[in-house]
Amino acid sequence: MWIKSIRSLEVKAETNVRAKSLRQFVADNQSPKAFRISMNDYKKEEWVTNVPLYAVDGFVF
Repeated sequence: MWIKSIRSLEVKAETNVRAKSLRQFVADNQSPKAFRISMNDYKKEEWVTNVPLYAVDGFVF
């Protein structure tokens, strides 16, 4: 049985992360996890995990 597993990843070069494109993609594709790389601090929310740009090197998606 093939299991659909899409890891959504969005990269932002700023602190404004209000764009709704990632949220829409997650909803449309029933993605189990979403990650956003940005200038903001680490924050795990219900539908997305924000990873700070400086921490990407050691982060496992």
